[in-house]
Amino acid sequence: MKYFLIAGEPSGDQHGSTLMESILTIDPEAEFRFFGGDLMEKVGGTAVINIRSLAFMGFTQVILKLFKIRETFSICKREILAFQPNVVIPIDYGGFNLRIIRWLKKEKFKTAYYITPKVWAWMPSRANKLARFTDQSMCILPFEIDFLRKYGVHCEYVGNPVRDYVQPVRNASQEMLQTSLGLTDKPVIALLPGSRRQEITKILPTMMKMVDQFPDYQFVIAGHGNFDESFYRDVAGHQEVSVVYGKTLELARVATAALVTSGTATLETALVGTPQVVCYKTSPVSYLIARLLIKTRYISLVNLILGRMCVEELIQGKYTAVNLEHFLGLILNDAAYMQNMKNGYRELDEKIGPEKAPAVAAAIVCRMAMKP
Repeated sequence: MKYFLIAGEPSGDQHGSTLMESILTIDPEAEFRFFGGDLMEKVGGTAVINIRSLAFMGFTQVILKLFKIRETFSICKREILAFQPNVVIPIDYGGFNLRIIRWLKKEKFKTAYYITPKVWAWMPSRANKLARFTDQSMCILPFEIDFLRKYGVHCEYVGNPVRDYVQPVRNASQEMLQTSLGLTDKPVIALLPGSRRQEITKILPTMMKMVDQFPDYQFVIAGHGNFDESFYRDVAGHQEVSVVYGKTLELARVATAALVTSGTATLETALVGTPQVVCYKTSPVSYLIARLLIKTRYISLVNLILGRMCVEELIQGKYTAVNLEHFLGLILNDAAYMQNMKNGYRELDEKIGPEKAPAVAAAIVCRMAMKP
């Protein structure tokens, strides 16, 4: 069978690669074409576009790249028509995929949306597109099912893929991990400033102000491969800072506490059991637009899944050195505060459930592909 996957971000590349691997266990002769990245390319098939050219950040940046986006749509349509897949699998990346599924429906292609976009967060009416233009939607957040079904979306909760890839780190000993990271025995505070330049430059400097306030800890930055150590040191304003690449989960696991930029990393940090403070700051224009559009009470996946405050969220104006020092201090010095967060993590674990998302999703996709 033929499968065309559309991923537009690094997380989509990761989830797409594990989905492809699971599809191959069911359909060993599977043929893949895709928008994706290096991880998907390693599994096999043909990469039509690499995600490096699709990484748009914020509203103003997207506006500046409208012509590039239009060209990408044309390439996508042309490649799908040439390939004639048995099923098309959009993966998250709502700004692009919620538009392409309309065309897919018109051209009578089967569509199985893996990791439905966060339509519940802003412009909920976009759920109508999922209902009208997809044959199957697969959710990875348990609360999404009730929301989407209200709009008539044919959807199923398949589990959360984060659980699958954090499990080996959860099971590893902290002592072994700390040694593998090349760190001293001094307790660690992990800094996860994000993967985009705009995020890092706005968020990391405030994180680094904690170094002098908590001298008994070693602060370690989770580096992203797109940036070298000199970039992080320049942004941090601290030449002695340690940067670890390619081992963000391991770093979070050994840390006593973590300062985490909002995103999937908040869920990863919770699932490895590390107390955290969630941080986020963007440009004033992007933040103003987001405030007008986003309808949720929380921004971190931890709080969203639990439906209540478990981890502190310091957003935009609240993201100050004074506030960050206060809540980091609570984690390090207030046993009751830390235990309450740990209790929330256990509840989170139960809500996510034991399902192996790529395997469950692959079974759904292959049934669709093989059905006449």
